[in-house]
Amino acid sequence: MRIRSGIATVITALVVFAAASLAYADSDCAKGYRDTTPAERAKMTEVLTAVKKALPAAPTGWALLGDDKFSVPSSLCRDFEASPWHYDYTRYYQRTDDQEARSKVFADAAAKAAADAKLKQPRLDAIMAKMTKLSEQQGVAMQKGDMKRVEAISADIAKVQEEYKKVADEGDSAQQFAATAEIAGRDMAMNIAIQVNGSRATPGNGFSSLPLPPGARAAFRWSQPKKEDEALILLGDWKPGKEGYWESAPRAKLAMSSAHAIAIYVTADTSRLAPTLKSIDFASLTKLVPK
Repeated sequence: MRIRSGIATVITALVVFAAASLAYADSDCAKGYRDTTPAERAKMTEVLTAVKKALPAAPTGWALLGDDKFSVPSSLCRDFEASPWHYDYTRYYQRTDDQEARSKVFADAAAKAAADAKLKQPRLDAIMAKMTKLSEQQGVAMQKGDMKRVEAISADIAKVQEEYKKVADEGDSAQQFAATAEIAGRDMAMNIAIQVNGSRATPGNGFSSLPLPPGARAAFRWSQPKKEDEALILLGDWKPGKEGYWESAPRAKLAMSSAHAIAIYVTADTSRLAPTLKSIDFASLTKLVPK
């Protein structure tokens, strides 16, 4: 079995950032759309080029997932023309150096679970035969209208069902396989997502503050299932809101296509998050957001 990972992470990030697209495709656009100008596209390209350059290359034993390209919006809704324009870039990383070893761990655990199930099967078949016989007897009793007998057989069937479950759950091979799969599935993918001019950003549940990288307004970290953590770093003029979110403010006399505020989301294994944050060139990213 060849392990392939990172798809769920990719899908999640795409869903999150599709909502922040410049075109606002899912919103009503009363004023209609217009094409972005070459100068506007050039400015957004300049920002995303700098963003891409500030992100780390794939670590040793890892590879970039996808073509690692970006595109800038070619049109925008005039309803939102006077607010900073949303655009983003995400880099996806896939671990490649230990897939064979992970596959073997999965295969060994699956083989053990299958062997344990095979040993139980004769007993389970015997219990199932007993249950089938009781069901037939109950059917006969129902045809005769003997409800007292039907109820008595129902009680016997319930006992046999409990017996079946006890045998099926015997041992811990299923739990061992689940635990093995959880461990072997760790640290296989990560991503760094940069959202330019997002109006709001919200740390996850149970977040804690991180030491501020150069030029950052705020930084948070929180845990996700399966030993994966996420960090959020805010660059620019951000202010805390009343419901746990942070709001960005536009910069005066700055083109709407420029970077007014930046939110950086990093998702990685718990042990890999800190070194990944250290590898980001925050000083360069900070230069994109004027003071």
